Amino acid sequence: MLADYFADFQLIKLVISLIDILLVWVLVYTALNLLKGTRGIQLIKGILIILILKVAFNIIGFKTMSYIIDQLVTWGVLAIIIIFQPEIRRTLEHIGRFDIMNILLKNQKEENKEKSKIISMIASSTKYMARRRIGALIVLQNNTGLDEYIESGIDINAEMSSELLTNLFIPNTPLHDGAVIINNNKIVAASCVLPLSDSRDIASNYGTRHRAAIGLSEITDAITIAVSEETGNISVATGGVLITELSEEKLTNFLEKNWLTSKKLGGFNNE
Repeated sequence: MLADYFADFQLIKLVISLIDILLVWVLVYTALNLLKGTRGIQLIKGILIILILKVAFNIIGFKTMSYIIDQLVTWGVLAIIIIFQPEIRRTLEHIGRFDIMNILLKNQKEENKEKSKIISMIASSTKYMARRRIGALIVLQNNTGLDEYIESGIDINAEMSSELLTNLFIPNTPLHDGAVIINNNKIVAASCVLPLSDSRDIASNYGTRHRAAIGLSEITDAITIAVSEETGNISVATGGVLITELSEEKLTNFLEKNWLTSKKLGGFNNE
C-alpha cells in the first residue's frame, strides 16, 4: 500500500512538472510572437550572445572578461527596462487584451469570408488609384505585431471599405502621406511611417514608397501593396521580394493565395 501511495505521488509530480514545462514553453512562444518585428527580438539575440560568452569565459578561465560580463548582466536588467520601455508596455497591453474565449470560438470560415471581402475592396481601390496615378501604400498585417508602426501614424479604427481606403490617399489631404495598416478586417491607422530597405538590389527607378514596402516585408510577415503615382503600376512586397506590374485579377489571386489562407513569415506563393 505504501509503495502504491509513493508511486501515485511520483506520477502526480511528473504530471505537474510536465504542465510546468508546457506553460513555460507557451509563455516563451507567446513572448517571441509579440516581439517579432520589434527591437525586442534583437534584444533576445543580444542576451543569448552574452549568456554564451559568459559560459565560454568561465570554462576557459578568463576572469577579467567573466567579471565584465557579470557586470553587464547585473546592470543590464535596469538598462533593458529603460531602453525597451515601449516594447514592454506594448507586451503588457497585448496580455491585457488576451481573450481565451475568442480564441476558442474563432471561426476560420467566417474570418476567410471577411478577408475575401477585404481583398475585393483592396483590388477595386488599387485599380481606381492606379488609373488616376494616385500613390498608395497599403499594409496587410499577419502574425507579426505592427504596433510601433501603427503608433507612428493616425488612429482610424474604421470598418474597411474601398471608398474610405481610396479617400485616405487622395493627394493634398492630411493623411495621404505614409501607409495605411489593415488588421482584423479594419483600417487601423493611416499616415504610418515604415522602415526603408537598405538593399542595393532595388532598381533605381523605385522611390521611397517601394523601398518602404520592401523594408517592412524584410522584418515582418506583413504583405504591403504599393501603387506608383508616376507609372500607376501596382506592386506587392512580401518576404523582402517585390512583385511588380500586377493587374486587379493578379493582385486578387496573389492575396487569396498568400493572405487569405496563409500566414507564414517571409513565405509567398507567386504562381
